[in-house]
Amino acid sequence: MTAETIDSEECAALLRCTSDQVEELARAGEIPALKFGRGWLFVRADLLAYLAEKARAEAQDRRAKRHPNAPTPIARPRRRPAPVLPTLARQ
Repeated sequence: MTAETIDSEECAALLRCTSDQVEELARAGEIPALKFGRGWLFVRADLLAYLAEKARAEAQDRRAKRHPNAPTPIARPRRRPAPVLPTLARQ
């Protein structure tokens, strides 16, 4: 199984923001990324998992604000395989 890697422009399209914002988030460690040469590489599956996790956390925060006395559901850790890094072709 190979993981699809994307660059900053494709990541920006996925996140619906600018490539400058994507690179700023990557430098800050907010989104999973790999600095490769002068650019950044992103694994599409990792970004989608990050977005899903972030959306669940924000939804839980909104529920907690709406119903402050409701018990907080116990979050089970989600196991996902380690990302597969791209292999470099030797010349």
